[in-house]
Amino acid sequence: MTGRRPVLELELIDEFRIRPGRREAIRRLLADCFASAEFTRHRTYLKQIPSRRLLATMNGRLVAHLGLEHRVIGTSTGPAAILGILDVCVATPCRSKGIASELLAWVGGLAAEHAIDFLLLFATDSRLYEKNGFRRAGNTSRWAKIHEHATIGIGEGPLEEFMVKAVGARTWPDGLVDLLGYQF
Repeated sequence: MTGRRPVLELELIDEFRIRPGRREAIRRLLADCFASAEFTRHRTYLKQIPSRRLLATMNGRLVAHLGLEHRVIGTSTGPAAILGILDVCVATPCRSKGIASELLAWVGGLAAEHAIDFLLLFATDSRLYEKNGFRRAGNTSRWAKIHEHATIGIGEGPLEEFMVKAVGARTWPDGLVDLLGYQF
């Protein structure tokens, strides 16, 4: 059994169903992955609570996580159904074992099964995501600017971190993308 990692168990859970002990484990995982982020000291989200979370456990211990936002966005070719992916993280001892890629592949399968057009995310370091079929969007975007539980305006412009992956038959359009909400 040497060299094999334990079985990764995945659970998609509605945010409101997460119990306090599990929520604290998520907060600790986020603090491990985003050590300089102030929000991880006291909560499990940066701007808004995600609708759902994909939790990965090994031997009963939380080792990876990502948040999911299901919404429609406006594009130059009409509305598009998306899953927004946020806060992808893997516990330090479990990194470089393909776990993040496994989570992204699982989400891609879920999206394809349920007629989602695109996966969207924002990342400063694109290497993991490019390896998993995402590309920089390059579109001008519009979004609600949120800071510490307050809407502070509407942003519009290119977002260098914006990445997309088509999972349906549609191709990603040029032109304005209206996120119809916050930048996750």
